[in-house]
Amino acid sequence: MKAFSRYLYLLLTLVGVYATMAALSGLETRGHWDVREWRFDVPRFLVQERPDGTWVFNEFNQRKILEQAGINLTLGVGMTFVILTGGIDLSVGSLLALCNVVFVRVVLAMGPQGEPGIGMVGVGLAVCTLVGALCGAGNGWLTVGLGVPSFIVTLGTLLILRGAAFWVSGGETQLLACPAAMTVWIPIGVSVVAVAAGGVFLATTQAGRQVYAVGGNPLACEYSGLRTGRVRVMCFAFCGLCAGLAGMIYWSRVATGSYTAGEGAELFAIAAVVLGGTRLAGGEGSVVGTMIGALIMAVLANGLDTASVHASTQKIVVGCVLVVAAYLDSRRGRGGNALAIR
Repeated sequence: MKAFSRYLYLLLTLVGVYATMAALSGLETRGHWDVREWRFDVPRFLVQERPDGTWVFNEFNQRKILEQAGINLTLGVGMTFVILTGGIDLSVGSLLALCNVVFVRVVLAMGPQGEPGIGMVGVGLAVCTLVGALCGAGNGWLTVGLGVPSFIVTLGTLLILRGAAFWVSGGETQLLACPAAMTVWIPIGVSVVAVAAGGVFLATTQAGRQVYAVGGNPLACEYSGLRTGRVRVMCFAFCGLCAGLAGMIYWSRVATGSYTAGEGAELFAIAAVVLGGTRLAGGEGSVVGTMIGALIMAVLANGLDTASVHASTQKIVVGCVLVVAAYLDSRRGRGGNALAIR
């Protein structure tokens, strides 16, 4: 099992680094971003050794990268669904905080403080994902039912949900120990399940094809009798469910429930989705691309941490990456509506 884990870490780390190298040369041929044109060249620095004889990307570093990618990847999977329909969800960071606080509250209510068992974690997970899905569906209903752009709706719920997280937590950080095994496998396992479920759904089901259709040509879908509003609400609900999963991942990493959790997480999730090749106008993209985008960002963050770069500088780097990714998206967009968000 240990050997298998080591090779799994190495494989996924290689994918992330390959994608990073491809991203740096993504404009070489046609001047626009296209995941299908990425060329995967093995970076030499992966096999170089430090003076102490360890790899630059040793097992600890590989595991750290995957753990760092867990929250962003899980949020990114849900965000992919929303962006594929031409919408956007700015509230996922605040919803993560609310679900994180709810999870810890529920688990603490079932027993004394200490490391919770699998059953208690399962109950907490069920409750927080239900809260997330309902809040996400609420975002979708407000967007579709009231005809308000998703950008405005979720900008408002971003503040509402952050306030709700403060109210549920009482303004205090709640401590809840996390078993050592869960600190590693919850971030990795949950994100892998989210990617697999989202990818299979989009690629193999009729509802998944409808998601692409709604984002690609919503008017044609309406004329053909497809209930586009229901599809969009479903995507927002799934995005909220992923925020609930991310709330539990946050607990597994820091062993707390905090109303400040997930601040700015929505921007990192959007960056991962756009880096992965999903068009902001909708109708084109994939969960696999989002996974690669999240790994790119995790590798960048890990490299900046290793270089002792200050956290504020890391935010500048991520912001620049997001702007460049949006520019590349607009370059390959169709006509003047490349960045239209409904």
